[in-house]
Amino acid sequence: MNHYLLKACLLSTLISFASCKNESILSSSAAHDPTKDVVLTSFYPLQGGARDKILLDGENFGTDPSKIKVYFNKAQAKVISSSGERIYALVPRLPGADPKISVVVGADSVVYQQQFVYRTQALVSTVTGNGVKSFTPGTLSEATVYGKYLELDREGNIFMSWRDGNTAGSSAATFGVARINEAENIVTPLIQAPAETRVLYANGLTVDRSTGVLTAAHESVQEVMFTFDPKEAWYPRQRNMKYSSSDYASIVVGDRYKNFITFSPWDGHLYTRYRDGKVARINPQTLVATIIHQGPYGSQYGQAINPAKPWELYITLHSNASPIEFRQGIMVLDLRDPDGTGGFKRLNAPGGSSFKDGPIQDALFNFPKDIKFDNDGNMFVADYGNHCIRMVSPEGVVTTVAGQPGKSGYKDGGPTESLFNQPWGVAVNELGHIYIADWSNARIRKLVIE
Repeated sequence: MNHYLLKACLLSTLISFASCKNESILSSSAAHDPTKDVVLTSFYPLQGGARDKILLDGENFGTDPSKIKVYFNKAQAKVISSSGERIYALVPRLPGADPKISVVVGADSVVYQQQFVYRTQALVSTVTGNGVKSFTPGTLSEATVYGKYLELDREGNIFMSWRDGNTAGSSAATFGVARINEAENIVTPLIQAPAETRVLYANGLTVDRSTGVLTAAHESVQEVMFTFDPKEAWYPRQRNMKYSSSDYASIVVGDRYKNFITFSPWDGHLYTRYRDGKVARINPQTLVATIIHQGPYGSQYGQAINPAKPWELYITLHSNASPIEFRQGIMVLDLRDPDGTGGFKRLNAPGGSSFKDGPIQDALFNFPKDIKFDNDGNMFVADYGNHCIRMVSPEGVVTTVAGQPGKSGYKDGGPTESLFNQPWGVAVNELGHIYIADWSNARIRKLVIE
């Protein structure tokens, strides 16, 4: 029998069984009794993936689903209903390895002895691009893209920066920022210019998801950034940061390159970092900029804020970083106390240009480039040299979620069969779908993990 048909039949049987069971116990349903313990007996099914239905059996749950919490490790499941003896819930996305199921009702928190087997399901598809290393606007099927960095807003717009390749019909290289929208089936430029003018030499992009405003830093002009406001149809506007004379002069001449700018919802400010290691905080309204931290020297590959802990600024450093122990590393800066003893630290093991999954302190990457988080605090890394996409869970465990480490190519499909060629940029939408700038394949890819 077809695998999906079999799954549908089993699901139908399960729902029917649950319905009959619920009908038989309606008369005995009771509110939670805080003087008695919550008791767990069994759950079914014993394995599954994200958004699968699960039935949790026991006693003294109560019948108000709003007062019941179910967790798979630390990931919270959606509780649909409860009869008092059976909870009907949905398996959460990416709960981590070997999840334990816990039920919280009132002051009681109880854990099932048996572990749930979580099955990760992932699929890689191509959004736009056909391998031609140039930028051409048009429909998703017609457009050509050669993007490096990506960002998303809440409305489903994908923003891409590019700085290589030509515009179709021209021999001159161009630089720019474009908007890609799957629902509208369109790729359009927001700003583009010939390489020699460098009106906006953009790398990393950032969006304030509450306002939708897109910001891009001009890499090679110390104080310049550009904003694109959806209320103005993303018309590009140059903004100049306002440094004090002492802060401005403190940034080393020749190292005044800022590849990234990142919005933090923790304090509503923007953050950028210069190649000499200085990190600046920028007020997006007044444009007042202040140097808040001096870190190690080095160019950057990526920069991102963790929305689950929005005071944490993550940075991936280039192979030119100094001291040497910071090369090809994933760093974190605590914005609450940036110059404190734990303000700046490396997370993964030293010794880049290699591959190793596992605890973050033992994990190895090969030129990790762009990084972005989903709303649950999972970090996704474009592992450029390993040709794959890696994930760092909130518990600090690194896994490979798509691509075949060390093998380049182009192939859509499941996590173990998909292939990438030097993925550079990543972005994550509100549903947790990951978009990838597959640079050497000159395509934008989409990874859906369930």
